[in-house]
Amino acid sequence: MGGDVISIVSALIEAGNVDTMYRDVYLERARTLLSPVVSIEAFHRMEQQQSALASLPLAVARALEKADWPQVKELSLRTDALKQEMSRDGKLFESAGAVYAVTDVKLDPFCHSLQRFTRVAAKDLPALRTRVIEQLTTLEQSDDPWKDFYSGRRAVFQTRAPITSEPVSDGAARGPSIEDTRAAAAQALKAGDMKRLGQLADLLASAAPRASQSAPGATATAISTSEPGTKDLVASWSSDTLTRAQQIGLAPRHLDARPELASLRQYAWNPLSDDSHHVAVREVTLPPGSPDGLRDRLEVLMIHPLANSGGARHLPSLVAEDVLVEDFPDPAEGEQPPASPLLATLELPGRRGLTRVAIEQALLVHGARVLEKELDLDPRVFRLVCIPSDVHFRLGEAEGWGRKPFWTHFDGHLIRTVEGRIRLQALAGGDVRYGGLYDLLGVGRDDDSDRLVARFAVVHRERMVAW
Repeated sequence: MGGDVISIVSALIEAGNVDTMYRDVYLERARTLLSPVVSIEAFHRMEQQQSALASLPLAVARALEKADWPQVKELSLRTDALKQEMSRDGKLFESAGAVYAVTDVKLDPFCHSLQRFTRVAAKDLPALRTRVIEQLTTLEQSDDPWKDFYSGRRAVFQTRAPITSEPVSDGAARGPSIEDTRAAAAQALKAGDMKRLGQLADLLASAAPRASQSAPGATATAISTSEPGTKDLVASWSSDTLTRAQQIGLAPRHLDARPELASLRQYAWNPLSDDSHHVAVREVTLPPGSPDGLRDRLEVLMIHPLANSGGARHLPSLVAEDVLVEDFPDPAEGEQPPASPLLATLELPGRRGLTRVAIEQALLVHGARVLEKELDLDPRVFRLVCIPSDVHFRLGEAEGWGRKPFWTHFDGHLIRTVEGRIRLQALAGGDVRYGGLYDLLGVGRDDDSDRLVARFAVVHRERMVAW
């Protein structure tokens, strides 16, 4: 039985690493199945044993120097025993670590606009899709209580996962210049040939990122994105859910559609962008009556690719939407934000000074349970997250947010490339000193500054889907 569980857990881990939008759901199921075999407490004991094993050789060497032969014998026997135990439980320890000690962020390999950061080539996507379909089929057959979920995700990958059906040869990639390929992409966009545009985007994403030359007088490039999106995300919360939400500090809010702002999505960073377009933000025409701060926020979106916590492109459609959100007032400088039953359920010590890694681990471990047990919501439909930046922005004026000197943790990450390596920074913003509601930036995932405050929200999972 234990071996069967480990096989299922391994399949869940692998599926979640590819189906990143539901990675938290896969990991929650893995924890449920794994805990009777190896609890989180047992995993921590295994971690301690591994640490002890690493330190024993030095202790043996010191005993040898002192000619303390009884100590040498005792330490040698202990080392051998721990080695055998770790060797026997190696696979179990590895699986438990991939469930209980998750700190990394996976980007959606099928989100074409993030392809250069996932480092999964377009030619490898068909095989990757086949592999995840196989894993989901195996899970469907071996984990009967959840077979409907696996079947649904399998169908999505079979019918909707975007892959390049006509691979482009290396020769073709070396043929036309980057400038010619850009021109071809513009023509494809003008003609409405999205399939061709996707193929050309793949070529440009795989080319040397800095090969393009800055052109004088460059203007902002408007490129359509592959993210779906005009369906309203409304919800009819049950009276029971609303009562439960109030008990843990969440309040319902309705967001009106903002089509005039959604139209600015066309200027967001895309794989065809280069540094020459960054200066063009001042040339973008904003909706009438827009405050100056909106241009600064748009500039961040034009310069940097953003990803949501599901690993897909963060490019909100700003449709009408219902959310549950922590609506406490922004705390004054030096003031401790209010505690709440939600924080206690997430096992977080407070709101200030939390690293993003700690927050994400808490949401992975407890988020689905909060939705299902505390709010009577399906975690496969909704998700508990740090408040998304666009939700904070759209609610902030009425709520009085963005008027104090601190940053709020926002859902998702800002993606940077530093010396050829991908670096994810936690999204944050809302500091009155740097633009208030229009402030948006990336901070280190291990930043534990007291000027960072956590505020949580329940949102539709569909808002994060990229394809």
